[in-house]
Amino acid sequence: MKLCHFNDYLTADTILCFDAELQTISFSRFWQDVSHQATAISAFKATAFALWEPDSYEFLVLFFACLYAKKRLILPPNRVPQLQQQLAEEGIEFIQRQECANAPNIQPFTDEDLSQSQIVFFTSGSTGEPKKIHRTLQQLLSEVQGLAQSFNLPAQAVAIATVSHQHIYGLLFKVLLPLATGRAFYREQFIYPEYVVQLQQQLNALQLSNYLVTSPALLKRWSAELQLQHCVALYSSGGKLDSGIRGNINVTVTEVFGSSETGGIAYRHADDALWQPFADVDVSSDAQQQLSIRSLHACDTTDWVATGDRVELIQHDDLKSPFRLLGRVDRIVKLEEKRLSLDEIEHKIEALSQINQCHVLLVPHEQRELLACVVALNEDEMLSLQQQGKHSYVRQLKQQLQTVLEPIAIPRQWRFLSQLPRNSQSKLNKQDMTNLFQDAQYPVVLSYQQHTDQAIYQLEFPPELICFKGHFPNQPIYPGVGQIAFLRHFSMNTWADLGQCLGFEQLKFQDLICPHFVLTLTLVRKQHKVSFELKHQDKAIASGRLLFACQESTP
Repeated sequence: MKLCHFNDYLTADTILCFDAELQTISFSRFWQDVSHQATAISAFKATAFALWEPDSYEFLVLFFACLYAKKRLILPPNRVPQLQQQLAEEGIEFIQRQECANAPNIQPFTDEDLSQSQIVFFTSGSTGEPKKIHRTLQQLLSEVQGLAQSFNLPAQAVAIATVSHQHIYGLLFKVLLPLATGRAFYREQFIYPEYVVQLQQQLNALQLSNYLVTSPALLKRWSAELQLQHCVALYSSGGKLDSGIRGNINVTVTEVFGSSETGGIAYRHADDALWQPFADVDVSSDAQQQLSIRSLHACDTTDWVATGDRVELIQHDDLKSPFRLLGRVDRIVKLEEKRLSLDEIEHKIEALSQINQCHVLLVPHEQRELLACVVALNEDEMLSLQQQGKHSYVRQLKQQLQTVLEPIAIPRQWRFLSQLPRNSQSKLNKQDMTNLFQDAQYPVVLSYQQHTDQAIYQLEFPPELICFKGHFPNQPIYPGVGQIAFLRHFSMNTWADLGQCLGFEQLKFQDLICPHFVLTLTLVRKQHKVSFELKHQDKAIASGRLLFACQESTP
């Protein structure tokens, strides 16, 4: 299909999106909505707005309306109270749909419009405070062009996503690529694989194929019995796809490598395959093997941008050379005057038969830093840990590592989980892992998905949590008051407009929470009430409702 500019579809009756009932909205209707909202937003004195909207169609309308109204647009990675307060202190409010009776016909974007538009993304915040990343619509359109040139998608393929459009990966693949190429997208975001397959079957009844935009978090939960239907492509990004997952998927998985700072860089189709740069990306490396890229979507000039990743280029004199990733440059640390590669230490630890995955980090300890390690164990090894006791189990690990690591490179402190925690974009949540070596109050969020008024958390309760201390020495349990605290915490982090917790209804504590438990927390919001259900496997642990005060929304 010929790549088209956004302007080519201002008056087209082509389908842009499908809703839950498979009702459609055309490109022309979309641009009319944009025109109405741009007219209303232009009347505001504010020069910048934040945009947080779960519905992809409503998001896209406000996204372009703000840009047409010459407003700077901030796309936060979440709407937790801390970030919302930070934006409010900068005079930035969240934009919502406005009433507008009349509006002129939308005018095509000029090159000046594209280059002077201001869009602010945030990094995932997995290592701490999210960092702002500035982009223009011209850069985003340039990246979309590179995607269209790299992937030959059928004209009728509908975009389905399990990732959020608030982040650059979801924004590009789910909504901007269809908008720029005359395709359609499904406006809701999925949490469960089963729902993806159901929609694929419904679209096939309309003689439409689809492509899936997802992440390692969902693919890790994918069952081999669940077959994707009429799916012409499957994209995964946000983190490394664990080896062996592809075997459960009946469609080739295209893994995408990039970052918020650089945009997309490369892709591959197999676990150990080389990474192939996108059509619009040039690559090079320096003496330290650090990867640099050159692309109009990463920088407005022809400058090279350092990525912070170490690579092995297969053909050094080829700007399109495939490459092998070797780890991060910033994971070379100095400990007691000794240079250590955290990636190399992880590689040695993961080579042990009982280790699934690990993350090595430096943690502060009494005016110095110590090497620490968070380890993911399978069920059998977790049982062995509990039977042996942590002290004996760690001693055994250290003895094995003495043959492959020098003493200073063997971690001093250890924590054990069923899997490494990841955020909603499947990136390692490094802040949560750092917290494990401090006085952590709340359980570890292994994974998280939000769908309009519902959120689902996978939570793990390591024995080091402070709520286990003193409850009770010989048989620790997580107390009810601690459960109320983390329920309130996760509810308010999910929906930032929730104010003070005013009380509870129908609380039921049906079973105990013990160390190493992995629970599923389901939150469902209805106005100022948040219902919760905690389950351990299929067994109910607790349920009830929390009542909140609701803050006023603006503008």
